[in-house]
Amino acid sequence: MSAPSELIDASLVDEIRRIERATGRNDVLSGLISTLEGNIVRFPEAFAACLAKGDNAGAVRAAHTLKGTCRQLGAQALGEMFAGIEASAKAGRFDEAQGKYDQGVLLIAQSIEALKRA
Repeated sequence: MSAPSELIDASLVDEIRRIERATGRNDVLSGLISTLEGNIVRFPEAFAACLAKGDNAGAVRAAHTLKGTCRQLGAQALGEMFAGIEASAKAGRFDEAQGKYDQGVLLIAQSIEALKRA
């Protein structure tokens, strides 16, 4: 397993923790992680559904959204993976994009776990 520092930008997690302290809530990061986790789990189906409807832009948007969410939460390696998926989808290489997701399952698990420990 990769070291958390390679997977997570601690400064971004620290910023979310500051928001938690400022608002008196301790569930902001955990809520964002849960939402991210659910969106990642649903990604393959949502991606395929967009393609089945001929909504190529929707498929690109699905990858783009996850890329941004990962990066905002500090899951930089995971954000880069979704950037690659987005780039493949933009180029019309949808099988390649799906393959990148399939190859990234370990990175997904490691990144989510690292976020939860952060």
